Amino acid sequence: MRRIDEQPHHDVAMTKHKLITKKKALFISAALMLAVPAVAQASPINGEKCDNPGAMMRANNSRFICAAEGAKSRWRRVNGEMTITSILEAMPRYSLLVAALKQAGLDTTLESTGPFTLFAPRNAAFLALPKTTLDYLLDPANVAVLREVLLHHVVAGSVMAKDLDTASYSALDGTLLDVVVRTSGITIDNARVTMADV
Repeated sequence: MRRIDEQPHHDVAMTKHKLITKKKALFISAALMLAVPAVAQASPINGEKCDNPGAMMRANNSRFICAAEGAKSRWRRVNGEMTITSILEAMPRYSLLVAALKQAGLDTTLESTGPFTLFAPRNAAFLALPKTTLDYLLDPANVAVLREVLLHHVVAGSVMAKDLDTASYSALDGTLLDVVVRTSGITIDNARVTMADV
């Protein structure tokens, strides 16, 4: 899993049901990747503390993810199949993204084909947007715009941090994500990756 800190977002203007941004990325704050196998550890109890946000494991015939919740991380049960949406649903910080993915119909798209890497914005990234922009994106009449914005956060394939180079990567909306790899860490469109390879 990749998590990228929220950044101040680019100026946004709305014209004739089209959202225009100075940079295509309205918000990038995190990323999830499902191609990593579960981590074998002792059986967790749902809600028990964990030390490695983004880690996944199987225990007691269930799947769990270590979800960052404020300053603490807790094991959260993943219900159903291990998909991008089910992993996000186990982490409260991504509830707005889950709602947006479902509204745009991308929850099923991301599960039916792939693999994909999703740079998943946390709730704080959505809430950092101007209220008028957020309302516009979440208005059912603007689902095509929401879909386009969300697709800017998805790249084809299972992209691992160790495989990234400083380069531009094609997002599924047809735009480019600028990735910079340094010894101090990775940034994507100037947002720092804080958790990778889940």
